[in-house]
Amino acid sequence: MAVDLNIGNDFSTIIDTAEAVTLKRRGSADEVAVPKAWRYSSHAQQAEVGMTGVARTDVVWQFAWPDAVDPPQIGESIIDSAIECWTILSNAERGAKTRLRCVTRNLRIVNQLDDRIEIQEAVWEDSGSGPEIVGWTTLRTAVPARIQPEQTTIDNTVDPPTSTSIYRITLDDDTPLDHNHRLVGPDGSVYQLVEYSDAQRIDALPIVTAQKQ
Repeated sequence: MAVDLNIGNDFSTIIDTAEAVTLKRRGSADEVAVPKAWRYSSHAQQAEVGMTGVARTDVVWQFAWPDAVDPPQIGESIIDSAIECWTILSNAERGAKTRLRCVTRNLRIVNQLDDRIEIQEAVWEDSGSGPEIVGWTTLRTAVPARIQPEQTTIDNTVDPPTSTSIYRITLDDDTPLDHNHRLVGPDGSVYQLVEYSDAQRIDALPIVTAQKQ
């Protein structure tokens, strides 16, 4: 559900460098369109010597907001005109409570989310002997992620020996995941969930521990 704000106050009128942004509600598909938002300040922390890019980038936003619409909450996101995602770390009212000031962080940049993955959900059916998975449906596509090998366990008790690799996958998506879900990498590799954590933190992204099938 999208809500368009038609705000004609002085703040949004005098800011020449404003851009249209979208507030994404946490844990839902609800969005609020903000016609004019101002990047009040920004700060980028450079990566360590020998590494490229930045380690962290923060932006302080200001924009008008009417009393009739629920204000942004900590942990929700601002999507800017370049489709970059900024997680709200704090917010405060300004200008007789008609304007908001939000401190945000780009967690995609912090975690170097260069992969695009698909989240799939299991389709269950009972054939008479109990429920079983008969297929998978796509739940989310093109989710920014970072897939990293974390651990390989070698079993020398079998002939020939086998190896099992565990991966750490950082996701820019707050969809609750459990045994009903799996991830598909950009190369088509399928990852079965072993653990899901950090979904409730506002300063970090969800982490999936997974085994490649």
